[in-house]
Amino acid sequence: MAMKENFISMAPDEESNAKVSPIDNNKTLMIDQYTSNVEPGSPEFVDNIQTIADAFAHFQPKVEVDFVDEEGGSVNETLHFTELRDFEAQGGKGRLVTNSAFLSGVKNKITTNATIRKSIEQNRKLRDILKDEQSRGELKEMLLAMLAELEEPQNK
Repeated sequence: MAMKENFISMAPDEESNAKVSPIDNNKTLMIDQYTSNVEPGSPEFVDNIQTIADAFAHFQPKVEVDFVDEEGGSVNETLHFTELRDFEAQGGKGRLVTNSAFLSGVKNKITTNATIRKSIEQNRKLRDILKDEQSRGELKEMLLAMLAELEEPQNK
């Protein structure tokens, strides 16, 4: 099994169950800025940080992100990072997505649309209905009526 390297220390990743050698006392681990609220000037020197987990606990990195929604509006969200896995996107399955309300919502919409598309592709009757213009219009009216009925209790 190849050892995975993380981007902070180039030491083997704690997640891979490989032995991680502690950093020697005569060496320094440089960590880049992950927060937007740092005062300009000389960097803070912190003693007694021995592991990456200690660095995350001390600095509590977070960043404010402006996402653009499907209507073109701006959605502001603060992303918090507590471990290296929080940076992973992994095609929508990683912690970056699950820790973000906005990204989780987008992922749910994508999953729902993919499920609907797959259902349509596998359902011959539905495919035939969608091919015919008149049948498609009738289906659309029926779905809109169902949607209005579903939304009705929310308005009361």
